[in-house]
Amino acid sequence: MSEVPPLVDRSAFMRLIGAAQVPAPPGKVQVRLPHLREELLNQLPAAHGGVVMALLDSVMSRAAGELPEAPSQTAVTVEMSSRFHRPGRGALLAEGWVVHATRSLCSCAGQLLDEDGRLVATAHGTFKYWLAPTTLDSKK
Repeated sequence: MSEVPPLVDRSAFMRLIGAAQVPAPPGKVQVRLPHLREELLNQLPAAHGGVVMALLDSVMSRAAGELPEAPSQTAVTVEMSSRFHRPGRGALLAEGWVVHATRSLCSCAGQLLDEDGRLVATAHGTFKYWLAPTTLDSKK
């Protein structure tokens, strides 16, 4: 994966773990975690499952909110399932996209790749568009 400068991330949690959204192909959202600090590892050591799921959840939710016809830029997780294919080591790249959307719900899919482009995990989820104010709205 080539080094792409990160955008300022709107999620405090993503900033906490060191991840940020990066430019992506049309119809997709990508979040990059360039470094796995010791605090983000399990005992293998590899990316903790919670880190893997957080990255996948983030890109899928963001993909829902970036649809041109989305009623909100914020979409909250209703349900999510994931599959872990191999330990995640080194820099990680999460990619999410919309599978189907209605006015209130959006189905998305995502994948997480390691720095060699190998599949680490996949996920599917359903997201509800959030129409009430958020902390993001208060910072405008």
